[in-house]
Amino acid sequence: MSSEEHIRRKVLLYWISMEDRLYLFRCSFPLALAFTTMSVNGLTSGLGWFLAAAALDTGTLIWRRTVRKNIVNVDTERCWRDAGLFHVAAVATYTIAGYNWVLGAPQSFVVTAIVFGASLMTHCSWVPTMRIWSNIVALLLPFSLILFAAEQAQLLNATSGILCAMLLGTAAVIMHFNRQKYFETFAQIQAEQEMTARLDEAFGMAVLEKARAEEANRVKSDFLATMSHEIRTPMNAIMGFSDLIAQMSKEPKMREYGQYIHDASVGLLTVLNDVLIFSKIEAEKIELDMRPLEMAGVFESLMFWSAKAREKNITLNLDYADLPPQAVLADEGRLRQILSNFISNALKFTPEGGKVAVRTRIVEQGRETVRIRFEVEDTGIGFADGVAAKLFKPFVQADGEISKTYGGTGLGLAISASLVTLMGGEIGASAKPGEGACFWFEAPFDFSVVPLSMTA
Repeated sequence: MSSEEHIRRKVLLYWISMEDRLYLFRCSFPLALAFTTMSVNGLTSGLGWFLAAAALDTGTLIWRRTVRKNIVNVDTERCWRDAGLFHVAAVATYTIAGYNWVLGAPQSFVVTAIVFGASLMTHCSWVPTMRIWSNIVALLLPFSLILFAAEQAQLLNATSGILCAMLLGTAAVIMHFNRQKYFETFAQIQAEQEMTARLDEAFGMAVLEKARAEEANRVKSDFLATMSHEIRTPMNAIMGFSDLIAQMSKEPKMREYGQYIHDASVGLLTVLNDVLIFSKIEAEKIELDMRPLEMAGVFESLMFWSAKAREKNITLNLDYADLPPQAVLADEGRLRQILSNFISNALKFTPEGGKVAVRTRIVEQGRETVRIRFEVEDTGIGFADGVAAKLFKPFVQADGEISKTYGGTGLGLAISASLVTLMGGEIGASAKPGEGACFWFEAPFDFSVVPLSMTA
């Protein structure tokens, strides 16, 4: 079914619904017709006109219900033609009855005939059909009744002729206006449906392109994740041999060049590790290795950062007194990775003479679980409001100049955010420009039911 044909059926159903609502009001018309005709022509005539009008209204009601029931298969052109015929038949029935009234008592019923004819004209001018001939016939029939009643009562003169012409013109204008509004509505519905179809098509294309992009990204992530060993192996060889050159060479220049190669290799391996870990996270190939762990041991393993801090003349304070004494289930490597990333960033963005503080505290503790908050606060360059939400997205840094000045891929915080989410926790940051920053995360941990000594 074409779009235009679908709209035609929709408009036809709307018109049928309107006619069904008017049916209850029109039920009084046959009764009024019977009483009026009976007073002029007798009981038999009144009953006959009543049955004719009632049969016509009932027939049109049955026809409308049949069309509604078979709306998918009906011929809309034929339905509009039949609708026009039914309206003409209804108007003709009441018009002929009006002629009988006038012939029976022209002086008594002239006003009734004129008002009745005017009402019929107004009603017929609202027939929502695309066939204009039925509108014209339905308009002229009651108008002829008005002229006939005026002529029989000897009221047809120049004044009454002008009034009749004004009435006919008004009805014709209403009919034309409604016909024009019908076609405008039809065109508007058609345009809206075409727009909806285009939007649906565009949405379908967007969904398809999104699926293709996600598939391409997944394939890329799978490729990088599986290439981890192949990439790391030659890098380890370069680092090992450059370290040998730096330490065993007798020539100062060779030792210096070897150290350059070694330092560059370490930096490159760090970048590769970030990319590979992030690719594994995207490919959903990373899992937490939950084992019994004493939190204090994690912080003791972070003491090597003190040497890095001293090289930059930065005071590093590790405060982990507020930790549960019993072992918890956690992935020690991933937990250390998040904290190391926070500390590394703090040292990187804190100038000489600054301070970096690492703190922990228990947020909530139950019989079986504990929720711990980890904070790393520095006195570094900080960042503006609104930047914190972007920092945990891939390849994003607070300022474009930062990557030029301080280096980095912008993946460390994104990896940390993904790992914290994997732990079931939350992550965040706060700062002020020039006044330092505070990075934190919270995560729940289950207490270990297995003694730590039995896991060694």
